[in-house]
Amino acid sequence: MNRTTSIASSREGYRDERAERLRRRYRACFGGAEVPVPVESIAEDLLGLIVEERELGVSGALLPAERQVYLNAGEPPTRRRFTLAHELGHWVCQCLEGASAPVYCRHQDVGAAADRALEREANIFAAERVMPEAELRAAFAGNVDVAHLAARFGVSPLAMQWRLYSFGLAESPAA
Repeated sequence: MNRTTSIASSREGYRDERAERLRRRYRACFGGAEVPVPVESIAEDLLGLIVEERELGVSGALLPAERQVYLNAGEPPTRRRFTLAHELGHWVCQCLEGASAPVYCRHQDVGAAADRALEREANIFAAERVMPEAELRAAFAGNVDVAHLAARFGVSPLAMQWRLYSFGLAESPAA
């Protein structure tokens, strides 16, 4: 499937159907709670990747040939979760489609302002992966407190604010 048909944007937010397919595959194999999404288990148990935390000068790194993901141990746990989901985005969206070069992600590359196409694709995948739309909308209907929602989904309040903004449910974090 090509990128133009895999990623869709609309007034309701950004979606990557590959993230949803991965989620369904994981649930069929392992079951479990919907949120917080077990990103590390998806990486290791479902995709067979090795995840390791290290002191890095980047947020994360994916070495496809070694099936290795490195996360910056110096970053907060919520940041590492999103970075891991982001690296899974690189794995699913690029590596499984033929790319084999290592991917090194700097903090500024995985932020919402990142303008590089591959980083944006991995960001959309990651947001869809750790903050699935249906569960997020249901949780939002019961509680509009961003900090509470962020804790429930295991992400930073800033990541939650951006996701809610993408669905038109909150103000832009930059506002």
